[in-house]
Amino acid sequence: MIGAGCKTTGNKEGENEAAATEETPEMKIPVGSLHVVRQAEKFVLIRSARIMSIEPGSELVVVASDGAETAKLRVSPARKGEFVTADIISGMPQVGDKALMNYAVQRQSANKPAEFGVSENEIQVLE
Repeated sequence: MIGAGCKTTGNKEGENEAAATEETPEMKIPVGSLHVVRQAEKFVLIRSARIMSIEPGSELVVVASDGAETAKLRVSPARKGEFVTADIISGMPQVGDKALMNYAVQRQSANKPAEFGVSENEIQVLE
């Protein structure tokens, strides 16, 4: 009797192209809360509980406690300890609002080799 294999055979060329061109989903990651807001000078200080690498020029979204978007920010190069500075692009942020960063989830392209050097079209024999 021949047993069932472990190979997936459902991928066709058209499906691979569709998977490669699929839109990358985005997640919003909390950066911290607004500690100081200087509306007249158009900047904020964000107290970040995490040690995260936020590139200068990155855009952040600010949301109030009810989840409503209140502003958009652009991260500036100045950073000291747990504080990140950002310029106000638009909106009216308030002290206590939360800053969120868009994080694009990376999907493996159908054209890239699979992890561990085995492509998805190869048959693996497990003994």
